[in-house]
Amino acid sequence: MNRLILLSLLLLPGLASSATDEGKLAFEKACARCHVVTAQGQKKAKAAAKAPNSRRREPSVDLGPVVPMRTPDQLRAWLAGPNQIKPKTGCDTRLLPDGDRELLLTYLALSLHPTPPTREEQLRLQLKQDLAARQAQKQRQADEPSRRSQGKK
Repeated sequence: MNRLILLSLLLLPGLASSATDEGKLAFEKACARCHVVTAQGQKKAKAAAKAPNSRRREPSVDLGPVVPMRTPDQLRAWLAGPNQIKPKTGCDTRLLPDGDRELLLTYLALSLHPTPPTREEQLRLQLKQDLAARQAQKQRQADEPSRRSQGKK
């Protein structure tokens, strides 16, 4: 059932972005003071800038490699009671409502596997690459006669 929900969120970008935004807020509320989430294949994100006069620690644990190794049920159990799983943990999710926990799980799933670029974004990128290739080709052709003249001297 939960996989069906995640699949529907992936297929419906409008709903997915709304759930992701709400999940990101839940993440920032409960986890961001100690954790960051880096998508697979990306370099580790820099720690978020501290607010002035803040006593928060900088995020140090990247959940990017950890989350894929856990099942959704294991993650739910952790969010429901991290101290029951690891007694001396600093994680505190007691103030996170159940609905926010599900949004947080959705956010983690979607942020680890970012949505692919839209067709429009792909076409823009391809156009930019084609223009750069044409400019490089024109530059080579412009440089070619000067090389020939230098070789004849």
